[in-house]
Amino acid sequence: PGEVQRTVFIQQLVLAQETRLSVIIHTREAEAETLQILKQHWSTSGLGGVLHSFSGTWEMAEECINMGFMVSFSGMLTFPKAQNIRDVAKRMPLERLLIETDSPFLAPIPYRGRRNEPAYVVETARSLAQLRVLSLEAVAEITAGNYRRFFKLNGGCP
Repeated sequence: PGEVQRTVFIQQLVLAQETRLSVIIHTREAEAETLQILKQHWSTSGLGGVLHSFSGTWEMAEECINMGFMVSFSGMLTFPKAQNIRDVAKRMPLERLLIETDSPFLAPIPYRGRRNEPAYVVETARSLAQLRVLSLEAVAEITAGNYRRFFKLNGGCP
């Protein structure tokens, strides 16, 4: 069903452009195809989006940032073998950085293997703070501000 996935993905991008909505994309083991489709069907939309639960390369992140995307990191950021994800998180422009839980999946260390809970996002934030040599409070302020700006929220949660 790879062709079906590509066709439906393109249809979703077209629909998002028609309704002037951003997209949230989770791509896994399909970076090259995802980038090709985004370049052909999204790059000039001006709508941006979110790369959800990002686990790709810096090259993919950079190209998507240039298309207006935010990059969101889940609990995978805390996994010992996820050095590639930490490398990307270190290089991310702060204004394009988000964190997430991806509940009920991908619980961060020290909760790995359990059902993920929204409260555990603090572990992802803590890991990001260490990587970026920032305080936990600064990471919370930066990422909350990015969410508000991207989703056009004025005050309040998140």
